[in-house]
Amino acid sequence: MGEIMIKMNPVEKGPLKYQRLFERFVAGSEGNVIIQMQRLGIQTTFITAVGSDPFGEVIISTLNSEGVDTKFVKIDSKHPTGLYFVQRGYPVQDKTKVFYYRKGSAASFISESDIDEKLFDSIDMFFLSGITPALSKQCRNAALKVIELCNKKNVDFVFDTNIRINLLKTRKTAMNILKPFIENSKILFTGVGDLKFLFGRELETNIKELRKIAKNAELIIVKKGGEGSTCFDINQNTIVEHKAFKVEVEDEIGAGDSFDGTFLAAKLKGYSLEECLKYANAAGAITVSLKGDIEPLPNWNDLKLFIEMYEKDKEKLTR
Repeated sequence: MGEIMIKMNPVEKGPLKYQRLFERFVAGSEGNVIIQMQRLGIQTTFITAVGSDPFGEVIISTLNSEGVDTKFVKIDSKHPTGLYFVQRGYPVQDKTKVFYYRKGSAASFISESDIDEKLFDSIDMFFLSGITPALSKQCRNAALKVIELCNKKNVDFVFDTNIRINLLKTRKTAMNILKPFIENSKILFTGVGDLKFLFGRELETNIKELRKIAKNAELIIVKKGGEGSTCFDINQNTIVEHKAFKVEVEDEIGAGDSFDGTFLAAKLKGYSLEECLKYANAAGAITVSLKGDIEPLPNWNDLKLFIEMYEKDKEKLTR
């Protein structure tokens, strides 16, 4: 469940105020995750809401074209589809800044009534990120109902902290909103930046603090950008790590979502944790090398070819 929006990406890098040409993409964290899973052979269903407008039509058409089940996508005639613009490569090279126009969007009015209990009778896992409960009180209540139903129906609850500072504002607000989801997650994704925002200490200490809260987690996965990723297998009391694949960055948005979707798809298909991290890191690297969120999302053949070529000639891919 989550918001999927229209992303306006300038053709050129540089200050947004000087951009005149834009490309239109469909994007949004949870949507990116499940489309990535769909491309890797996992059947997905998406709970969201879009406006009764052309952008909403584009989003539904895109989800359908990817094979995502859209019967729980609500068309809201009173509120518009969310929109955002990005500024790439300025003022910091390889970094992207985001300008959201999502206040009052259709997805921010998702409520408990949009959560159909029957859906939970036929699913293996439910994915949610920290963005959704931060959108509005209605969304938070809907997300809390998801936790309740996952526990009731024995569905694996998967959560990514995925902090948006413009939504959560302060460390205290973030912890108050995210804590019940961290506590109930069976698989928990986070990142170095999120941990720093939540706890404000060194990485090792931040992870220890997170583990105190995530009492039900079996796996905690920490995304470290250019440093790779780490998976804590709580039941086995082991740590698995994998280095990042270094590539030239075109647009960094969506890499973490691609990572999540690939890790989860690999796990559902029975891969080892080391393999899950390897493929997830590769997916993230492929995604940052192109513009758009869902357009670069790889399938299994893409992932295997990328890893094979990277191992043969790292310099060519990072040149």
